[in-house]
Amino acid sequence: MIQLSKEITGLVRPDNVDAWIESVPEIKGGMLVIKGTRITVHAVKARLLNGDSLDEIAAENPDLPREALAAAVLFAKAHPLPG
Repeated sequence: MIQLSKEITGLVRPDNVDAWIESVPEIKGGMLVIKGTRITVHAVKARLLNGDSLDEIAAENPDLPREALAAAVLFAKAHPLPG
């Protein structure tokens, strides 16, 4: 399980998570993604579970605010994939 670090929880207000996340049927079949990207919230969570850091993900996506990545993690934890 991902422990929500102070870094992640401090980057985004819980009431602002929806500002960064969207579901568009034409993008990834409607999976939850970071707005304006094809990066799924569950892909961000999976990378953290597999040992990547938020810093590494942010470095690979310099146009994305860290708040968007933190929102993806929070949203993925709140909306797990079925099965």
